[in-house]
Amino acid sequence: MAKTNIKFIPPQMADPSKYTTQANRQGPLWLLLKDTGILLSVLPYLPLVFWPLKSKNGDHEKTSWASIRDLLIQGLLFIVETIMMILFIPAFIALPGILFLAVLVACCLLVKLIAWPTQGPRIVQSNMSSETLRESSNHPHERWIFINGICTGSSGLQENVDRLSLLFGRSVLGIHNQSAGMIGDVLECLLQRCLSYKTMDVRVAYEIVKGCLMDPEAKKVVLIGHSQGGIIVSMVLDELFPELPNESMSKLEIYTFGSAASYFHDPPNAPPTDATDSPPRDCIKYIEHYANEYDMVPRWGVLYATRALLTNRYAGAVFVHMGATGHMFVQHYLDTIFPLLGRTNDTGRAAAVKANGFAGNGHVVKNGASTSNHVQSQSQHVDEAQDVEQGSSYLDGIPFVDEHAYAKRQNVTPRSLVKAKKNVAKLSSAKPGATTNGDAAASMNGSVRHTGSFVVVKGGPTTDTQKYGGKTVRQISRLWLYLGGQSPPAEV
Repeated sequence: MAKTNIKFIPPQMADPSKYTTQANRQGPLWLLLKDTGILLSVLPYLPLVFWPLKSKNGDHEKTSWASIRDLLIQGLLFIVETIMMILFIPAFIALPGILFLAVLVACCLLVKLIAWPTQGPRIVQSNMSSETLRESSNHPHERWIFINGICTGSSGLQENVDRLSLLFGRSVLGIHNQSAGMIGDVLECLLQRCLSYKTMDVRVAYEIVKGCLMDPEAKKVVLIGHSQGGIIVSMVLDELFPELPNESMSKLEIYTFGSAASYFHDPPNAPPTDATDSPPRDCIKYIEHYANEYDMVPRWGVLYATRALLTNRYAGAVFVHMGATGHMFVQHYLDTIFPLLGRTNDTGRAAAVKANGFAGNGHVVKNGASTSNHVQSQSQHVDEAQDVEQGSSYLDGIPFVDEHAYAKRQNVTPRSLVKAKKNVAKLSSAKPGATTNGDAAASMNGSVRHTGSFVVVKGGPTTDTQKYGGKTVRQISRLWLYLGGQSPPAEV
């Protein structure tokens, strides 16, 4: 297999001495200004959010009237909110304070009124066919949760969870991150990222995820977020880590698509699996992020956070589809990674499962041959799938391992930590065997170069090329192992 246009950034090592969030180093107002500047810098990619208009691997069913309605409402909201943004400063200058406040409240109520038809129930359940129901019954101890992104109405959320259920053979619960229009949603993202503002969506997600993790019947909780849903997932984790024991948090598996989150915590609190583990592994073992290179949202979120913010904590592996555009969850992400090949019924799903590797009974199809991978098969109808000519080129491609980005993130230490080490060295310098200033720098395993608020350390750890080199996406990724009602082994 030849290399493809997929870039892979390996996960950060579990070293809490190196990484933290920007909010712990910068004030909220300065962070808000800085984050707004980054957002403005990626605005030229806004038209590419919807491109391509139709996926070549997607299904060809007619668009529902509810989806058309939501699309028209989103267009109206964009026009109304754009006018409000243009008139905001003139109104602030010209109107008396009380009158300006009244107009501002009226504008918010108008936006709420226009968006109301798209805002259904906060929680929805996936619709499943009899075959999917049978497959789902084979996984009674799993809980699958999805949180949607910006500009998504209730009908869009239902379509998203239905597609996930169809692909993975599980019942999927959807948490509706209700939309207030593109501009309103982006402003909400800024407040969440910079001020840790817990919206109703965050609070609902927190209660549901916590309940699943505390449920003794639940052995695995799979949490999927798209776009702003990635921010909500990261905020929920911030609340759960100090509240729940490692045993509960380790049930989680997290997968994001086009994530707008600026950080992702995963503390190395879980004990080593054996005496040779050093350092201890992360509490949540499986976190994966998927992003398109020219998708505006991850260029502001996961891609910026993992490539520019060197001391930022962003747990999990990152798969970047180089040259790809589009931000829609199904159209630009699922259709590319897990195509249904134009069919959305069970027969079409079974064909897609076979095309993506599974032939049933825990075997993987590669170039016409079937080889066991010890995956526990839960689906019998896959054996009767139609033959298909191609599978997912995304999964079968050999990604380029971005060792440069990985090494930069690993070989960095916050300037504040270096200063702290030097201060400790000064305080203890009079004691026998005390650490000196030079020893403090040398303890970071390499020469030191100061760059802004962080220090790049040469000669530190680098990527283990033997671990990822020459492997396909399906050999690195975990999410695909759930395709078609399958289950991965306990350790992969």
